[in-house]
Amino acid sequence: MFAFILCFSAPSYGGCDITLRWDDDPPYFMVQEGKVVGIDADLVREAMGRLNCGLSFQKMPWARALRELRDGHVDMLSGAYRTPEREEYAHYSEVVGLVSPNILFIRRSDESRFELNGLRQLLESGFRLGAQIHVSYSDEYSALIQNPDYDKNIEYLSRREPLWLMLARDRVDGVVASQLTGLYEIQELGLTGMVIPSSLVVSNKPAYFVFSKATIGSGFVEDFDRALQSMLDDGTFTAIVNRYVCVAACAGLSENEDDPEACSLAGLSGVANLAKANEKSRRVAPAFSSSGLGHHSPVSVAPTPPW
Repeated sequence: MFAFILCFSAPSYGGCDITLRWDDDPPYFMVQEGKVVGIDADLVREAMGRLNCGLSFQKMPWARALRELRDGHVDMLSGAYRTPEREEYAHYSEVVGLVSPNILFIRRSDESRFELNGLRQLLESGFRLGAQIHVSYSDEYSALIQNPDYDKNIEYLSRREPLWLMLARDRVDGVVASQLTGLYEIQELGLTGMVIPSSLVVSNKPAYFVFSKATIGSGFVEDFDRALQSMLDDGTFTAIVNRYVCVAACAGLSENEDDPEACSLAGLSGVANLAKANEKSRRVAPAFSSSGLGHHSPVSVAPTPPW
């Protein structure tokens, strides 16, 4: 944490230390060789490096993290949905680099077997859905599971790994997961090519980096957005995502999927289009500001993010 007054106009926050909440949630956060890495960890680390600002990580569950952000005991979260309640105590980054929607994964051999018009229609057709206990994938899903008529079509487990294996073994017909998380996990399990993302998007809300209003000023968030936008513009953002999930190769989203060099975000919702939209829609600061960091109170996206 930090407690100092900035008195310079350069795009640098030398001496500051932002605390980012994290938890075990590949490919967004994980530990490798004793270091917290992952898509969100590396994106924030790079952005803070461009601001000459230090970064530390604090591990905690999501519900506690929201309280700690509100109270100023943690500076930053990733993968947060925008809600009126959270806007009371959190600044939202306006640059959304990618949207990793909750989508239905199926076996490649079943691509033409089902009409993917919605969860309700699928379940009514006898589709066997694999789902995690106590996870809400969308408003539609939450309503459907209240109907006992669909109980026989849904297989509930506490973890996703056995659900992927059940899908590969034809014991369920589909599993819902965040696109990036799903691609990462099937890659790790050696199921690439057998299990693929379908065209059915279950939910597609954008998620954001958020900062505690108790410790961070709006000027710093604007500067963070400029750093993040520069990462989108110069290709660093894409490169970081592709460290963990080679989208084209994993998902069969490119005609060059057999090419080991083919690893792009062409098939991933959000990166290019949202980068352009951000330039048009968000308020762009005229330059890196120097008034963004507040004094810290005395007292470091994911279940699958976003939350």
